[in-house]
Amino acid sequence: MANDILIHITGLCALSLNVFALLLTCEKSLRVHSGIAGFVWALNNLLLGAHTAAALSLVSAGRTATSAVTLKTGDRGRLTAFAGFAALALLVSAVTWHGLPSVLLALASLLSTYAMFYMRGKRLRWTMLVVSGLWMHHAWSNDSWEQMAANLATAAAALYGAWRAERR
Repeated sequence: MANDILIHITGLCALSLNVFALLLTCEKSLRVHSGIAGFVWALNNLLLGAHTAAALSLVSAGRTATSAVTLKTGDRGRLTAFAGFAALALLVSAVTWHGLPSVLLALASLLSTYAMFYMRGKRLRWTMLVVSGLWMHHAWSNDSWEQMAANLATAAAALYGAWRAERR
């Protein structure tokens, strides 16, 4: 019972952080808050027993925080960081392989890795909409209503963020 409550609490915290991050117009703040949400999602997935998702959430959190630092660095530094996190995502997916769900999570991780290092504004937010769709399968298969709500809310926030970015 206590574990179920902790699962719900971590899910709600991560959900709130995700939505808040995507509503921000500052690219660096979006990445910092998304990185923090990634750590909380990792804990949530670990509590659910979803080891691939937990490991990829940790990779995502580190990647997102690193991408915030590399926003103003040169192409070489960004490419090195991108390649490292893409390789790490593939390695984690291979080590924790669990069939089709692992493929979808690996694809989501690679797509969001590229987006975090190379996209901004509405293109970044549109890509995060696609990533939310890929993560929805995982949420559905683990009966995690917080993650399903997070993916829907993230998709809505991404759409709203893209609209706001286009208006600026």
